[in-house]
Amino acid sequence: MSAAAEKEHTISIKPHEAEVLKELVLKYHVNTALEIGLAYGASAMTMLGARSELKLTSCDPFQQEDYQNSGLSKIADAGFQSRHTHIKALSDQALPKLLAEGKTYDLIFIDGDHKFSGAFVDFHFAAQMIENNGIVVFHDMWMRALILIRSYIKNNRPDLIEIPINCANMCAFQRIGKDERDGMVFKEFYTRKGYVKYHINRMAWERKNLFGKAVFRIKMILKGS
Repeated sequence: MSAAAEKEHTISIKPHEAEVLKELVLKYHVNTALEIGLAYGASAMTMLGARSELKLTSCDPFQQEDYQNSGLSKIADAGFQSRHTHIKALSDQALPKLLAEGKTYDLIFIDGDHKFSGAFVDFHFAAQMIENNGIVVFHDMWMRALILIRSYIKNNRPDLIEIPINCANMCAFQRIGKDERDGMVFKEFYTRKGYVKYHINRMAWERKNLFGKAVFRIKMILKGS
């Protein structure tokens, strides 16, 4: 596998994850979707291909320099460009503008900045733009930041309930009402769940030492790469 192909394989959602995303789009009759992180276009192609009525907005400032417009090219080649809008801006700049414009969505897929601060800001704005009964979906749930955000939502957002999906690396929350918390509400959400797994996977991702390189190779063998 070439370095470029390996990068795309590592970053993109996997086929079984794409199938879960497609099922959500179909089950909840998604007509409007927002995606944070276009990258190679795997999730965008999945959503646009699942429903001909669906219109998708993707936010990704790195499409050209990091991905050589791969995602946009795939969308154009498939003839989906008329239903797709690309915003070349960081999500913490783009999402407040979309909110100010009154934009709302049936599904929001969060797969951009995976630092706690960045992903939490994405969720903060997503929660204000998701329609009632709409879905907020997170990817890369092996990461500690995402695990903690999931715990925060479950403990602090009664207006959002987690819905079961058949994918350990993704989670989804459905809006079931308004956010009616007062200004002082807070429940502890820290958890050590996934702590060891995250650090092992992080070493495999970085491959800076022999252990990380060995774990990465084993993962590739198990995945048939």
